Amino acid sequence: MKKLYTLITAIGMFSIMSYGQQRTINNASLKLTNQKLRTTSSHTLKASLSGDRIFSGWLNYALQLNDPSGLTPNAAGVHFMMIFPDTAIIAGVYTSGATAYPQFMNAATMLDPKNMPLQGITAADAYSLDSIGIAYAYLRNLPSTIVDTLFVSVLKEVTAQNYTLGGTRSYQDITYDSVNHRVVPSNIITTYTYLLHESDSSSTTKEIFLAATGVPNQAAGKKIGVSLSFKPGYSYSITDSINAKNSFYLLSYQQNGDSIGGAGTTPTYYGTATNYSSDMNCSYALPKSVRYNINANGWNGYFIPTWAWTPSYAYENHIIEFKISNPPTGIAEFENGAKLGQNIPNPFTNSTEIRYELEKTAKVTLNVFDVTGKKVVSINDGEQHAGNHSFTINSSNMSEGVYYYSINVGDNSTSTRKMVMIK
Repeated sequence: MKKLYTLITAIGMFSIMSYGQQRTINNASLKLTNQKLRTTSSHTLKASLSGDRIFSGWLNYALQLNDPSGLTPNAAGVHFMMIFPDTAIIAGVYTSGATAYPQFMNAATMLDPKNMPLQGITAADAYSLDSIGIAYAYLRNLPSTIVDTLFVSVLKEVTAQNYTLGGTRSYQDITYDSVNHRVVPSNIITTYTYLLHESDSSSTTKEIFLAATGVPNQAAGKKIGVSLSFKPGYSYSITDSINAKNSFYLLSYQQNGDSIGGAGTTPTYYGTATNYSSDMNCSYALPKSVRYNINANGWNGYFIPTWAWTPSYAYENHIIEFKISNPPTGIAEFENGAKLGQNIPNPFTNSTEIRYELEKTAKVTLNVFDVTGKKVVSINDGEQHAGNHSFTINSSNMSEGVYYYSINVGDNSTSTRKMVMIK
């Protein structure tokens, strides 16, 4: 067996975790706000318009479970987890004088939308990843001229890396290159660089939002993920104390609780218990032992799913949110010289934008049809250069209902997309 089911924690392994409601670090309080970070919502069209369900919302496994109206209301323990930079530092000192062990070098979460039962996404729904939200705290003790960097990678589904722990705790391996300190590129769709300035500093919960550009539409039933790493904009040595530098913390909910501040709840799994690939909502951490390829439990080369830990860290779920849409709002591959995007917003009331991209210079016309096949809108955009362009559709002369649109590029037509207008 490649990995041991129970990961034994070393003494002091989780000393830097922030348990309970407050932890003092660097003379600042990592306080948790009671404000809900984001809410998810789904929109079901009236039956008279369409039987198709249209969804746009924020998804996060832990938030769904812990939601006041969710499956385990208000039952999670709350932690701040330090994402320590790539460094040879193995210990530091808190202002209290206690030793701090920088355990985690990266963190990640995989989302399986079809197994988010409160959100209404099914295995038959294709979707786009529109945005990413990261709940965090960021403490600074260095001059404002220092700029740290957060690397945010979008991860793809790799079905060959699906595994299970204990028959029900399903996850997908995220492979790791310890030589170059990075997720193996074959797991990555794209990576964003977020520069952390003084304005991002906060000792209370904040959230970073990133537009998920460059991520292709996801096929029905596919999983998607995000990994985080922190690169400081300052130099350091093994003799440095953590409290003298800048530090980044990721907010997590723990569904199994712990003796310090958790609720002792039992995680709820979705999907089919006998099918290890049916439920992949899981968070991950990359400890020092894997970073330096010295893990004794068989995890070298892999992020460790939080299913593998015993309390007090087991069942940790990072608050990394995924804004997804169905139908997809992204842009497809080139077809007859163009990429045609889903209209935004959809459904719409007053107006909507349709984006497209040309492979080379061409004459472009947009055509919109009603459900009977009657052409109701035709816009000649003339000759356009290669690159990104858009049409705006005004609904003033349109009735409520379902419409279909495509563009003609020269003498060729793209495939058709559907949009809905509601009053």
